[in-house]
Amino acid sequence: MSPPEGETETRLAALWTDLLGVARIGAEDSFFDLGGHSLIAVRLFAAVKRGWGVEFPISVLFEAPTLRALARLIDSRAAAPVPSAVPAAGQPATAARPAQRFTHLVPMHPGEGGPQPPFFLVAGMFGNVLNLRHLAHLLGPERPFWGLQARGLTGEAPPHVSLVEAASDMIAEMRQVHRGGPWLVGGFSGGGITAVEIAHQLRDAGETVAAVILLDTPLPRRRPLTLRDRAMIQWLELKEQGPVYPLRWAVRRARWEMARLRGHRIETPAEPAFHDAAIEAAFRAAIATYPMRVWEGPLTLFRPPLRGRWEVAPGRWISSERSYLLPDNDWTPWAPRLQVIEVPGDHDSMVLEPHVRVLAARLRRVLAAASRTGDPAAAWQEAAE
Repeated sequence: MSPPEGETETRLAALWTDLLGVARIGAEDSFFDLGGHSLIAVRLFAAVKRGWGVEFPISVLFEAPTLRALARLIDSRAAAPVPSAVPAAGQPATAARPAQRFTHLVPMHPGEGGPQPPFFLVAGMFGNVLNLRHLAHLLGPERPFWGLQARGLTGEAPPHVSLVEAASDMIAEMRQVHRGGPWLVGGFSGGGITAVEIAHQLRDAGETVAAVILLDTPLPRRRPLTLRDRAMIQWLELKEQGPVYPLRWAVRRARWEMARLRGHRIETPAEPAFHDAAIEAAFRAAIATYPMRVWEGPLTLFRPPLRGRWEVAPGRWISSERSYLLPDNDWTPWAPRLQVIEVPGDHDSMVLEPHVRVLAARLRRVLAAASRTGDPAAAWQEAAE
């Protein structure tokens, strides 16, 4: 095991030891192999910002997963000259600008991947692709896999408040790594709505979209609960919790109202985080005004088993998030050629070990069908057989 060398590697190794609970850190050890995950990554990069004064999105761990690679990246950013409006005498105006990375595109495999058509997957509501690395790994390096993260993860630019604009900006970067289609696009959770908009814009430009993949994506605006069903929830809760339930409900409601009036999230994270709150607020504003259109092409929805919290009528269930449980997530009116595939886990764990193995195997089949035919109708028929 090659030991850390130099000040940055040594300091970073001490930080990894504290965060990961590993006594000895080698220079070529990978953050992920040592047990790192998204919550630890958030704490890691918050500490990097405090210690070195540089800020990265946590997706940079795909580019620099080892201690040495990350240390070099920190050194290169920390040593970069600060841009100024007036360049120094004899210095070209562009010399102060560091190398620019993609805003949205994150390569999920080392290098450019294999020869198969690439798959582009939009991150969930908080815009971070790190939880999708298990899926990318299991799909295999023969297919290029690009994550699409939100703008503004580290505050260098405001998040999009329009899904149409977000999709347009993402397509501009997608075209830099893939030209001419066929296109394979998808999204996890709320990111699937942006993926559908990407598909619409590509089709409007005359290009072929062979697959649109939704990983448990809800509609932008869900069906509101009826007054009867809302009352039934309260009745069921009263039966379960007894006379103390009205008091508990009143306390929770008061806290929620106070948080809303202050303009804060109801749940305040206890640990450092990137600009999750701003990205969430922008996303919620975007879906509230998003103009839904019917998607006539193939669309595949992967979702976990339906688990209801309240049965408000025979066969009519409502989830703990107070939304109706529907086998198609209510997408059929907007995607008449919908295919639904159930996978194990829940909304979050379906993309994590061990459940993600089933998702990856079934997703691989759909993508392979779309890649072979290059035709949406044929790909749909083959994948559904």
